[in-house]
Amino acid sequence: MKKVMTVLLILVLALVSGLSGCSFPPGSRESDAEEDKKTYIYYLNKKEDQIEKVPYTLKEADLDSRIMEMIAMQTQKPKQKQLTGLLPEDTGIQSYKLSDTTLRLNLTDSYRELPASRQILIRGGLVRTFTQIDGIDKVLFTLDGRTMKDSYGNVIGPMSEENFVENTGKTINSYQSVNMMLYFTDETGTRLVPENRKVYFSSNEPVEKAVVEEILRGPQVSGHYPVLDSNTNIISVLAHDGLCYVNFDNSVRNSPLTVREDVLVYSIVNSLVDTCKVKKVQFSVNGKNSGVIRSVMELGQQYRRNAELISS
Repeated sequence: MKKVMTVLLILVLALVSGLSGCSFPPGSRESDAEEDKKTYIYYLNKKEDQIEKVPYTLKEADLDSRIMEMIAMQTQKPKQKQLTGLLPEDTGIQSYKLSDTTLRLNLTDSYRELPASRQILIRGGLVRTFTQIDGIDKVLFTLDGRTMKDSYGNVIGPMSEENFVENTGKTINSYQSVNMMLYFTDETGTRLVPENRKVYFSSNEPVEKAVVEEILRGPQVSGHYPVLDSNTNIISVLAHDGLCYVNFDNSVRNSPLTVREDVLVYSIVNSLVDTCKVKKVQFSVNGKNSGVIRSVMELGQQYRRNAELISS
């Protein structure tokens, strides 16, 4: 089956690369027929924390050929320098099967090694990609022929576009507000102190990321102290199924602040749980889930809210 798929992909790639007009420049005019055919290819931004879409016109007419065409497009790099492909080079779609209106996509097992946040974005991008095709309503994912499960060990069933309604596309000058319950530390660096504030943030940004950014900005109440250096870099923050994935770069380990490590961790965890629809938080550094955040708090562990550290 894999050999057959490889041959087919080569043929489709040759077809796609030989045809021009995949996207339309600004100001170009399209006929009604061309507009009806236009769909989108979904990519990641360079930070790999958001899905972006680029207009694309399907070349094939029948259902199977369109599926193959879209599979082939997943192997091509975007022309836009600010974008990157959904799938890394060592991860791909091995095979597919269409049952009624549900498309089963069998991904290579290397998908399992990707950071959880990247896995979710890949699923979201592929679901949006293939449900654009007439005759496909849902996508079911498998890994090397085996059932795919989420971070809780639950089987991931067929997914539609409605499963991924958060923060896609761009809405210029669109903002929303939220009352955040944020946690900082006292002067000893060993206890958490709560601080409530109303924050306005871009509609294109997940509220979970806005919460972490506010923690980086630091407290606004006298007697409260920051838990993270303001120069700490956030790579991505993504929530799904009640679990929030927070990915920093190495700067999270190089803070000059004298804050106990568990206070730092639960400042973020408690803030996310109390402000967002989050039950657990999982941390990674540069996308890696193994090792420790600094010295003792483990990466990859799913942390729940901790009330014991909060000053009364």
